[in-house]
Amino acid sequence: MRLNRIITGAMLSSFMLAAEPQQQFETAVAAYQQGDYHKAAQIWQALALEGNTKAQFELAKLYSMGQGVEQDALQAAYWLEQAASNSTDFAESFRAQQDIASGLQQHKSQQAGVVAEALPAAVPDTSTVKTADSVNSAADDTARAADSAAAQASSKPKEAKPPELAVLALTEANFDIGMRAFQRQRYDEAYSHWYPLAQAGEVDAQFNLAAMYANGYGIQTDDTEAAHWFSQAAEQGMAQAQYQLAVAHANGKGLAQDDALAVYWYRKAAEQQYVLAQYNLGFMYANGRGVTQDDASALLWYERAAAQGDVDAQYIVAERYQSGRGAPADINQAIGWYQRALEQGHARAGYQLAHYYLRGQGVAKNESRAFDLFSRAASQGLIEAQRELGISYSIGRGVRNNDSKAVAALEAACNGRDATACYYLAVYLSEGRGVKTDEARAALLFEQAAEAGDMEAQFRLGVLLSQGDTGVVDEAAAFDWFKRAAAQGHAEAQYLTALRLANGTGTEQNDAEAVKWYQRAAEQGVVFAQYNLGFMYGAGRGVAQDDEKALYWYSKVAATGDADAQFNLGLRYETGKGVRQDDKQAVKWYQKAADQGHQRALAYLGYMYEKGYGVSMDERKAFDLYQQSLSARVPRALTALGLFYKNGRQVKADDKKAAELFLQAAEQGYANAQYNLGWMYEYGRGVSKDLAKARDWYQRAAEQSEPLAQAQLSRLLNP
Repeated sequence: MRLNRIITGAMLSSFMLAAEPQQQFETAVAAYQQGDYHKAAQIWQALALEGNTKAQFELAKLYSMGQGVEQDALQAAYWLEQAASNSTDFAESFRAQQDIASGLQQHKSQQAGVVAEALPAAVPDTSTVKTADSVNSAADDTARAADSAAAQASSKPKEAKPPELAVLALTEANFDIGMRAFQRQRYDEAYSHWYPLAQAGEVDAQFNLAAMYANGYGIQTDDTEAAHWFSQAAEQGMAQAQYQLAVAHANGKGLAQDDALAVYWYRKAAEQQYVLAQYNLGFMYANGRGVTQDDASALLWYERAAAQGDVDAQYIVAERYQSGRGAPADINQAIGWYQRALEQGHARAGYQLAHYYLRGQGVAKNESRAFDLFSRAASQGLIEAQRELGISYSIGRGVRNNDSKAVAALEAACNGRDATACYYLAVYLSEGRGVKTDEARAALLFEQAAEAGDMEAQFRLGVLLSQGDTGVVDEAAAFDWFKRAAAQGHAEAQYLTALRLANGTGTEQNDAEAVKWYQRAAEQGVVFAQYNLGFMYGAGRGVAQDDEKALYWYSKVAATGDADAQFNLGLRYETGKGVRQDDKQAVKWYQKAADQGHQRALAYLGYMYEKGYGVSMDERKAFDLYQQSLSARVPRALTALGLFYKNGRQVKADDKKAAELFLQAAEQGYANAQYNLGWMYEYGRGVSKDLAKARDWYQRAAEQSEPLAQAQLSRLLNP
């Protein structure tokens, strides 16, 4: 094959911008508003390829409406998918989808009879010629936009039609002369040389002729004819032609749309190490297009493209190793691929790496490194990075605290419609940090972020409205924002929502609803909610009166993790002190305390297992628990353990050990231990036989109304 002689269509015009990404984006917005959709599309396309989420959303809209680009539902779906997968702003994604849906509806009404759901995918315009060793990567990136569409009946390209221009005889045709003519834009002369060579089977000429038809160089654009010649070259094994033919099948351009055939030709090219085909084959497996959806195969082909330096593939591979999609999660692999993508300037890869450094996950924790990466990605226009940069300056994370710089970064991210950034900026404005206090604007930003779904902003706005910080107290509005934040899981908002429902503040009084929200907040550990829930159960407000549940929640306030409190609560349930006796509840609380190493809880839990109270009887477990609690010298456990040794249960019989354990408990005044120690002295088990000591220990136990001791004492005193 001749190197440096194969032409291929560039999918995009070369468009170099020196301005910063945000300025570029604003330029595109201005162009769009002035009706210059083509210019807007060029700018947003360039930014989208760099990973700019906002530009990806806008580009999806343009493709959906056919503004500045040929209308292409597949391209629209692709860019929307890319943006949604990269965006942390759900509201932004939702708005973009609404805009696209609205635009398509408008288009359908304007174009009666056109089925919007079956819009054909377009091969993007080609405006520059590239040789085989310098294919325009942006062009091929755009070709990756093949997204899900119903498979159509497959067909091969039609036979070639007669030449449109004069052609030379085969003996006079010369490929190199045709290339020189093409480079001088003498397309008719190039055509005259390449057409007969292509008919004669010259693969390079077939490919270049296909490119001329695809791009309309000197002839009328003809997708069918382009597909025919790409097919001819593809069947001779040219990887570039196989790739272009696959794209044509995927997009239904010049022949019937057929994902299965697209996969076939992508695979042919991919197996020849054609990187763009490897990427697209990964895409087809990932989305189940033309093949059964298979994450493992998708990762395999993405990774092959990544290994050849495709930056988008490197980022996708990193994401998949991070999430464990297609292979077991592997943080080291993820970091490695993010690093390789970062080295090629991929902004979002740097953003992801920054979070690893922040957490010290897979790498040594390094907040300074994280800050540098956020800063770099922010300078590339990545909104989320601008937000994190602002937060870093705000809290001195990896950099010296600087409120002014924090405000500047948060302002940029907020202008990019990042709800969280708007929230933090509002906090600065309300507190007058790094910027002049502006309560009015702060309220507007809180509301903007709250409307976008930021729950912290929703909660903060509720507080402002309830306290009158916006200039007027509005309890109804405050309740609405508290409830929105509560629905997203904000614990304090759940408590305040419940409180207002219970008191009828800003809403109708509703005890049943109040209990529901108290319950949610209580389960998140809000102490006041736990207390109020106990009150509702005790008073029977909004729920059936239930003393046990009332006690449970009251107790939970005291037992927020304190092992002593957990033990005491278990003791109450076991003895029925202040609560209905409940062995299962006793075991539950003993276990919680025991899990924290509480020695007395271990001893009492052992007793429950020994007796089968509240739990299945398990002497082995009881014995082990008693052993673990020895250092606490709990009389109940010492006595029980002594009996295990005395009777040879779960352990080899050992009277001496038994007597020692009985003595430790007896000296603490435990009646049953005193009785058992007296018995050991009476019969000389583990100690020297001593009736005087036996009588003494029986006497002590009898004085505590120990019935067995009383009987033994009576027998000894009345032989």
